[in-house]
Amino acid sequence: MKNLIASAAILASAWLSIAQTNHPVAGGQSGPATAGQTLQALEREWANAVVLRDVETISRIQADDFEFTDPAGQVWTKSRVLEFIKSGRLQIDSFELTEFNIRIYGDAALVNFRVVWNGKSGENDISGAQRMTDVFVLRDGHWRCVSSQTTRIPPP
Repeated sequence: MKNLIASAAILASAWLSIAQTNHPVAGGQSGPATAGQTLQALEREWANAVVLRDVETISRIQADDFEFTDPAGQVWTKSRVLEFIKSGRLQIDSFELTEFNIRIYGDAALVNFRVVWNGKSGENDISGAQRMTDVFVLRDGHWRCVSSQTTRIPPP
């Protein structure tokens, strides 16, 4: 069960950012709509990278000091997340990201959304809905995720 929860959390964390939608912004700043669109695109790119086990994309989206807190309250470092995804123990077949709420605070942003995953961690089915919270910072003109946390939504 712990591995299932941890895997679900890693998945959620992995989806949080998106490949090269991480465009530089003019003068290190962008308008809230543009930054929000970029962050939402990063989240979708990140989720897709988890499905494809594309650790290069995930690594680019996550800051070097990235930490992920899974539904069991365990903290995962960036290297631990990347190793777990690379191992193939996490298999995500599909995902849906909805209900985005993005707030920009200068060079920091808070991204909340709902994700529904379909997949396995080892032999454990980790399919289901989760709420994600990701914290991004703008570094060298690129949004990087520094923290991610997921909470499983109980089935109705």
